Amino acid sequence: MKYNIEKIILWLKNGKKRELEFKPNKVNVITGDSNTGKTAILEIIDYCFFSSKSTISESIINENVSWYGLKININDKKYTIGRKALFEANVSSEYYFSSIGEIPNTKPESNNTQDNIKALIETEFNIDNTVSFPIGYGSNHIKVGSKISLRYFLMFNTISQDLITNSQGIFFDKQNESRYRDALPRIFDIATGIERIENILKKEKKVELEKKLIKLKRKESEISKKSEYFQREQKALVKKAKEFSLINPDTVEKEAVSELNEVVNGAIIETGTGIQRAKLEKERNIIKRKIKNLKDFTNEYSIFKKNLTDVEDSLKPITFIQRETDKIIKTDNFKSLISQLSTELNEIKEARKTKTPIDKQVLDEIAQLTAQLSSLEDKLESLPKENKIFENEKKKYMFIGEVKAKINLYSKSDSSPSVSVKAEIQKIEEELESINISDTNERRDLTIKVIEEIIREYMITVDKAMGNYEGFLPEFDYKNKSLLLRKPKSTFYESVGSSSNHMFLHLFFSLAMQEVIFKNDSPYVAPFLVIDQPSRPYYGDDGKTRLDKNHSDDYKITQAFKLLNKFIEERNENGSEFQMIVFEHISKNLFKDMEHVYLVDDEFRDGNALIPASMM
Repeated sequence: MKYNIEKIILWLKNGKKRELEFKPNKVNVITGDSNTGKTAILEIIDYCFFSSKSTISESIINENVSWYGLKININDKKYTIGRKALFEANVSSEYYFSSIGEIPNTKPESNNTQDNIKALIETEFNIDNTVSFPIGYGSNHIKVGSKISLRYFLMFNTISQDLITNSQGIFFDKQNESRYRDALPRIFDIATGIERIENILKKEKKVELEKKLIKLKRKESEISKKSEYFQREQKALVKKAKEFSLINPDTVEKEAVSELNEVVNGAIIETGTGIQRAKLEKERNIIKRKIKNLKDFTNEYSIFKKNLTDVEDSLKPITFIQRETDKIIKTDNFKSLISQLSTELNEIKEARKTKTPIDKQVLDEIAQLTAQLSSLEDKLESLPKENKIFENEKKKYMFIGEVKAKINLYSKSDSSPSVSVKAEIQKIEEELESINISDTNERRDLTIKVIEEIIREYMITVDKAMGNYEGFLPEFDYKNKSLLLRKPKSTFYESVGSSSNHMFLHLFFSLAMQEVIFKNDSPYVAPFLVIDQPSRPYYGDDGKTRLDKNHSDDYKITQAFKLLNKFIEERNENGSEFQMIVFEHISKNLFKDMEHVYLVDDEFRDGNALIPASMM
């Protein structure tokens, strides 16, 4: 995406208007003395971008300003956002907005709402309702499914003076606020392009389908249980009707329901339950006897074959004698005996084979008879063991009423719900199969390596400015979103003590984040960075610099600006855009020869300031 701040506008209460103009694709530097309003510029940018609270100083700044404003360029469109000044330290809900970048000459009039303006700007950042906190990413301050605010992505665009000197491993602003602290790990992958919204939507779709599938399978199980209960109750009803001779005893269960309907409708059916049951029981007993006889035969046959095996073993010496006939005295009786025994041995071998046709025939017959027996048992189960009669007509009609009620219930219950559920389960399973989710872990690992490679190049760029840590290896701590240094071939991280080195680490980190965002083509983070006083570890708040180029502090801050200058240069070379705004105390002489560093206005000294003395 394209983005840069063109102007900051202050509409003063005395009717005057103060403007600071910034250039795209430059390191825009505002430098000068302390207490001239430089840091307030970062707070004004934040205020105009819909902050819910502000620390803009009341003294000098807010007491003289009626409205704050930004003119910005986004994706080749110009917008002006104005917001009324704080009142008694409370933020204002009054906004001015121009979709063509118009800047009123006099104090603006409120003409729009924060929600409308924010929604339009978020659209330019490709933030819509699909850019939301994924399932499993909620917290006390983050609602799952809620849209990710533009303000969360702005954490990648600032390095405040408090962050510059931070030595606690914190590399993002606003981490003292719970909602920003909770949001950071939840938006990091999206912001840096590690995770794609399309992939998140696929993951959420998969979770949604899996939940739906669990519910459907539970429903299928419940239907199955109800069906089993339904079958048992229907069977009991039919059996009872047969006991009272209301329907024929040989009627199968499905047809029995129709017969019961006829009974309910007044038809009289003659039955012979006792005769039918006796006939079935006789047939059952015959089949049982057949099965028993066949099993006895099988056992006897097995014993017979075992005996044959034993006999065969006793005749095995015959084989040896036949091989050794040359060494044995032969007689006619001997030859006859050996020949007879050899014949019997061969017959026994044939007889004892394990799989004979008779074995298979008997087993097949037993299987058929067992199936017939099972069918008879089912029929007998549905028949009453004795015929019953109703005590009186009242009991009979009560039973018929019960039958009618249950038949009506059964007529409404069929297999269609179960079939429908099975079809839906199959459809969801097929849909789950078709969802192709990218491996975020692999992309994350590669991105971490790229971040470390980029930072290693930055460390080479600043040369000896890193002092004792020159030649150390950068390690990106993904879990804590921070940068560590490790001595080559060591297994532990160094505790970086110098605040000036902390400054470099923060520059490396933020620039690397921006570079990865650019390489991964993430649309949610604007290509700009605001840095508040990177020289603070060297010069404190007084802004007194030493112009001796051999002095280590001057050398280090110059190297820092060379790094920023080179970053812009490389962006320009690859045809992309990037803007930096840097607030400083240092003299412009330290960066005067750098092509891509631009001094905004003039140095804030000798009465010049955010609000010059001449304008108050």
